[in-house]
Amino acid sequence: MTKHLLLLPLLTLLFYSCADHRTYEIKGTLPHEKYDGEYVFLLPPDGVMPRIIDSVRIENKSFVFTGKADSAQVKIIRLRPQLRLEIQELLVVQEPGEKIWVKLDSLSSSGGTRQNESLQAWKEAKMKADHTMYILRKMHDANEDDSTGKVILEQWDKVKNEFSEYNRRFVEENAGTAVGRFVKQMTGE
Repeated sequence: MTKHLLLLPLLTLLFYSCADHRTYEIKGTLPHEKYDGEYVFLLPPDGVMPRIIDSVRIENKSFVFTGKADSAQVKIIRLRPQLRLEIQELLVVQEPGEKIWVKLDSLSSSGGTRQNESLQAWKEAKMKADHTMYILRKMHDANEDDSTGKVILEQWDKVKNEFSEYNRRFVEENAGTAVGRFVKQMTGE
């Protein structure tokens, strides 16, 4: 009987410690109190189904999502459509047993876990490549000299190929993770 009485607190502690590994916390901040009272939404990136959208109200320029998660999943954090012109929506990896931070702003960011930091690095690399390719395309369109236009297109192809190689390495380095699967699906790498 004494063995069973000693085993009960140990089993209870084990149960609660296992349950904590299935919870997640996403703490976020915004740049201005004018967003207080608005709602932040957490939803899957591949479609909106009302039963899987979570929302919290912004108070004191901050918000917190908490809940249970059985596995890591990529989600989108966003505000209502009119505010997305000011506040960039953000991809985030909702991971069980982890605390994630997000900063919503004109350029939003996240971190706190390896997968979220990897996703943030990928986002920054993609934004840089997209911006460079956009500028090169505009230069090409404004150019009237064929030889200069050819050089500009070569640079555009170089940036595109370098980012494609970056994607391939990223997917390989993050194989078996939610962020690796997401980038692979998104880029076809």
